[in-house]
Amino acid sequence: MFKVLKIILVALCLISAFVLGSQNPQLVQINYIIASNTLPLAVIISICFLLGVVIGCFVSFKLFSQLKWQNYRLKKQLAPEQNKKKPAADKDS
Repeated sequence: MFKVLKIILVALCLISAFVLGSQNPQLVQINYIIASNTLPLAVIISICFLLGVVIGCFVSFKLFSQLKWQNYRLKKQLAPEQNKKKPAADKDS
C-alpha cells in the first residue's frame, strides 16, 4: 500500500513540475553576490525543488540514523536484563 502511495506521489510531483514548466516560459534574472544570470522560470523552479529534496533527504537520513543508533543502544542495554529475568521465571513455575 505504501509503495502505491509513493508512486502516486512521485507521479503527481512530475506532472505538476511539467505543468509549471510549460506555463512559465518567461526569463528571470538571478542576481548572485558577484554575478547575475538569466534563466527560464521553469529551470529556477526545478533547481529549487531539487535542492529542497536533496536537503530534505540529508536531514531525514541524519535523523533516521540517530534514531537507529539510539534503538540499537537501548536494545543492547535491555538484553542483559532480559537474560537475568528468564532463569527467574523458570524457577517460579
